[in-house]
Amino acid sequence: MKIYEFCPFFNENRVADIKVKENARWIDELHVIEANKTFSYSDKPQNFNPAHLGPKVIYHPIHADDLFRKPEGHQLYFNPSTCHAANFDRWYWRLLSYNSAFHNEACQRNMCSYILREWVEDDDVIILADFDEIIDSRLADRIVSEVKRRQIITVKMYYSVFFLNLFCHSNHGAPHWSYRVFAMTGRFFKSMPYSSDYLRKKGIAEGLYKDIFCLEEPVGFHHSWLEYPKTALPKLQAFAANVKDKSIVNEDYIKQCLNDKKLYYLDTELYVDNHKAFLTALQEIQTADLWY
Repeated sequence: MKIYEFCPFFNENRVADIKVKENARWIDELHVIEANKTFSYSDKPQNFNPAHLGPKVIYHPIHADDLFRKPEGHQLYFNPSTCHAANFDRWYWRLLSYNSAFHNEACQRNMCSYILREWVEDDDVIILADFDEIIDSRLADRIVSEVKRRQIITVKMYYSVFFLNLFCHSNHGAPHWSYRVFAMTGRFFKSMPYSSDYLRKKGIAEGLYKDIFCLEEPVGFHHSWLEYPKTALPKLQAFAANVKDKSIVNEDYIKQCLNDKKLYYLDTELYVDNHKAFLTALQEIQTADLWY
């Protein structure tokens, strides 16, 4: 049995410092995919730090000029109040058709099927996540055991933003950042009748509660926008084609969120917590500038 994780990458190299070290304790292969375009179709450099590459970290650069779509004049936009399980399929397919950023994100995330499908065996474990979603290696045995028992599971995570210890009280969609990260057997992965992006988006829309088991306790951290002066604005700009309210795509918005301890686009308060069981990997790297 081998354990594979597949993650799209944009510019999260400080997160990568943590994820690579945490994964090394239990993941056999981390597959990283990075496009030469943002989701809004702007050119971008390949940012992933080559120092991380090795037998356990495999990098897949993709040339997205013909794969991604350019923004169009008429765009549909993501609206958390209308994305619900009852109308998910209509909402999802229309959004992919009429929102280029969502289409491009889906293309990159769905590359996992092309890259991993012929590598994995039925009894392997596949983890589908974003790069800033990091599972605690101390819970590896529990996760693998539940995957073997149920074929597919999802997990809850603590959601921090800007700093390791600055957490969100809530998030849109499925609570506790659940139904975004999935762990499954190779058998399930190879026979899955829908794409990785569809699975994630339907999970966020709370449409998989009856179908996929979620572990009760949080098993890791979603560390969003770490080293935010370098990462937050570029990531907002990357999704600019997806955002109807362009007023949040600037540095002042980020400063306002920090000053007010509120993440406005989710309408949630931010709070400091230094007492969670943070990832073991944090003891091995320099994180002094990442604490609030």
